[in-house]
Amino acid sequence: MFSFILRKTVREGNILPLTSTCNLRCIFCSNSQNPPGVKAFSLPPLPFPLVQQLIALLDPRRKIIIGEAASRFTEGEPLTHPDFWTILSIIRSIYPKTTIQITTNGSLLNRTAIKRLSDMQPLELNLSLNSATPRGRWLLMGDRRANRVLEAADLMAEAGITYHGSIVAMPHLTGWQDLQLSCSFLQEHGATTVRIFLPGFTRLALPELRFDAEAMYHKLRQFLEEQAAVSKIPLLLEPFLWEDWQSLQARVAGVIPGSPAERAGIRRGDVIKSVNGRPVKSRVDAFKRVCKAVHPCLELEGREFPVSFWKEKHDGAGIVMNHDLEWEHVEKAGRVIRERRARSVLVLTSIWGLHWLQLVLPEWERGGARVHLAAVPNRFFGGSIASAGLLTTLDFRSTLRQIIEKRGDVFDLVLLPARAFDSGGRDLLGRHYSRLRGLTGGRVEIV
Repeated sequence: MFSFILRKTVREGNILPLTSTCNLRCIFCSNSQNPPGVKAFSLPPLPFPLVQQLIALLDPRRKIIIGEAASRFTEGEPLTHPDFWTILSIIRSIYPKTTIQITTNGSLLNRTAIKRLSDMQPLELNLSLNSATPRGRWLLMGDRRANRVLEAADLMAEAGITYHGSIVAMPHLTGWQDLQLSCSFLQEHGATTVRIFLPGFTRLALPELRFDAEAMYHKLRQFLEEQAAVSKIPLLLEPFLWEDWQSLQARVAGVIPGSPAERAGIRRGDVIKSVNGRPVKSRVDAFKRVCKAVHPCLELEGREFPVSFWKEKHDGAGIVMNHDLEWEHVEKAGRVIRERRARSVLVLTSIWGLHWLQLVLPEWERGGARVHLAAVPNRFFGGSIASAGLLTTLDFRSTLRQIIEKRGDVFDLVLLPARAFDSGGRDLLGRHYSRLRGLTGGRVEIV
């Protein structure tokens, strides 16, 4: 079973898990907050022969991802793997033109390591900086050698390595000045973009890790707006929430300096109305259309003439967008509703997703169906966790029972968010979504 899931992860996500070993101890690491029962796998450094087999399953047409926490495998620091450099060399020899994306905490980057990485281009790094001060790195990550990662940032910029900085924002512990210094450091030392994350905590988190999530988001949003007004690189706050969900307007969050989009005159705050003559539906929709196009032609709100530029297919244009709705998921849900000829539909979503989906109800009700939306609180993880990907069948069951008892309805169709389940339809507890069918007389499907 383990081998099957491992290979499935590589094939589906183009993710190469190497190890769950980490040389630092981040206080915000989700692994220490997981309630019992979560089907997450902790990996010792994978044996080199097994890694070789997994490399053969990678898709050269997609970015190869190493070290990103985007699967059921607990990700550690990839550079701790004893065969990391050999593995990287093999990937590059087999897939010479495929971009390799590596997420690292930066503590093992020195001049020699950065020279090796430079020789592996095309490559990009996600640098989990979190704090640019020795005190902050020690407090948040247990890093006693913070100066190494600070020096590495300059070395990467000198070597021409594209890197993106990320900060898990915990100003209630480090102070707002530390956050400001860290953000400014990345802007001034070669980062292409900076992502600031609102941290989450579960019901098992220590008291000092807890905070008022909504109040913190608003403070971070104000902080980011002030920083972005003077920044030369794009700054993003993730997740993209609250007052931002009032519209699906494809407003550009930032433009990477020196990119095709910047040279064409696109700026932060521009609103994309269409790409190659096709109206865009959301920020994500606009971003994907630009990415897929070789010669995108953009109609921008308030501009008299369209803006166009050349780029390779699937290469980045330099346009940075906040994440709202994956429009293909919206369209898929609409197709399922029409194909099932459902008249009474219940769509269960996360707390964060509810307001976005309220904007697309007309899309789903075109055929005459009555569509009811309901947000599902995350009782299993608890705390501030509110994303769809961390909901379980237990959470869906509880909300579904309450709705049916209150309304007395038996829905023709109940739709669940696909990101809460793996490709086999199982949640983080290993439970299949079909367990929910007994609560309603209609179909239950994931989209």
